[in-house]
Amino acid sequence: MTTTLAIVVCGPQLEVAFRGPAEGVASLVRLAGVSPRSTLVLAAADLLIEDAGMEPSAIERVVISRGPGSFTGIRAGIATAQGLAAANDAEIVAFDSLLVQAARCGPVDEVWAAQPGRRGEVYARSFRTFDQRVPEPLGKIEILAVSTLGDRGPWIASDSLDLGDGGRVTPARSAAEALLLLARTGAESQPVEPLYVEGPPIHGAEIQ
Repeated sequence: MTTTLAIVVCGPQLEVAFRGPAEGVASLVRLAGVSPRSTLVLAAADLLIEDAGMEPSAIERVVISRGPGSFTGIRAGIATAQGLAAANDAEIVAFDSLLVQAARCGPVDEVWAAQPGRRGEVYARSFRTFDQRVPEPLGKIEILAVSTLGDRGPWIASDSLDLGDGGRVTPARSAAEALLLLARTGAESQPVEPLYVEGPPIHGAEIQ
């Protein structure tokens, strides 16, 4: 098993997870604070690697979330991940945060993943999810008003994200653990750059 560090920087909480070659369960740090995200990422990574009794040079792969979501810190998070990967001659892969949210679920015929958008809105996409497989998108990314989310669902999102009347599914894993799952199942990496979703300021507008 590839020694992997996973970094989630798109939501209201920073998550960093680490899985060594012989570890069945990943170690996880979840933080929220005012410190720069790059500082928190490095501190969390150091803690997890030290706890595993390993050196940073043992990292073989770095997995990062790339948006959409709350964009504060995404660029810094990706730059930090790139720096860690370069320093340790490690592979770096990236996945969008809606796919990551969907990968938190067990098998569901349809679930809607949400990430924070502009005030009163979320980025959303529907998926079919499986056991230990990459989720299958069922539609395109949309920008939806929180007030309309009760018309769709169930939803998977950060616990701190207001979904209005939208019903939630119980996640099987954290976002960072979902990143590890995507990497382990061989999901194709997306570009290692921030994903910004733009659309007209109309609630419910679909994004191509």
